[in-house]
Amino acid sequence: MVFRIGDKYNRLEELADFGGTWQSGIITSKDSPYVFIITGQVVKDHGYKNKFLEDGTFLYTGQGSEGDMDWRFANRSIRDHKQMGKELHLFERKDGGEAYMVTYVGEYEYSDHDWIRLPDTNQEMRDAIRFDLVPAGGREITTDTDITEMSTTSLYQLATRAAPQQSELESAEASAGGERTYLRSDIVREFALQSAAGVCQGCNEDAPFVRDDGSPFLEVHHIRRLSDGGADHPNNVIGLCPNCHRRVHQGRDGTEFNQQLQERAANRDP
Repeated sequence: MVFRIGDKYNRLEELADFGGTWQSGIITSKDSPYVFIITGQVVKDHGYKNKFLEDGTFLYTGQGSEGDMDWRFANRSIRDHKQMGKELHLFERKDGGEAYMVTYVGEYEYSDHDWIRLPDTNQEMRDAIRFDLVPAGGREITTDTDITEMSTTSLYQLATRAAPQQSELESAEASAGGERTYLRSDIVREFALQSAAGVCQGCNEDAPFVRDDGSPFLEVHHIRRLSDGGADHPNNVIGLCPNCHRRVHQGRDGTEFNQQLQERAANRDP
């Protein structure tokens, strides 16, 4: 099955078809090639603490609402998903949205885990598993081209490369300067700024000023996130002036404005 970032899915009618318990934050079964993770406000209400980080990591609290967590099947399915031949896909439930509808965030991989102290659903402290999940292919991408010299098309292709075993980006712009390694988020940020070409994609006005290096100043906004951070994807980012960026986060019409930005991003050529 092919999931599209930003699309909505019914966890009861679509995701549960692959087996597992649809009520759970982790949906998996022995016969399914997938592990589905659901995050959002509901999990916070039951003692979980999930968070997107700027380097592309998603911190995810394991399953178990009461008492100490353990390596029951759901948690083990995240830790061992590669050995089990399963793909790990993250979905997000939006506040105030339809009960069973979730938005697809992207494919992730298990990187590491640690044990932390968190309250359970009864507000009693317990040992909890916190997974470090990274975008499929890892946090970093290696290329032999300076990303500031790439076209928006090449940046898009580079940022959306799903796994490290895929072929290197084919580009006539490759230089002989040796390999460079970039955080995936840095490549996505460069794509957003180059795609905007110095014009705010919210108000269509020129950037308010020019940086010391001569580049127009715009900020990068994540249009399909509860928080600004996490596993960036070029379809999820857009370049905004500071005023429009504050408007979308703090303005009375911020939600409606963000919907307009989503439409503009969807109609943007990579």
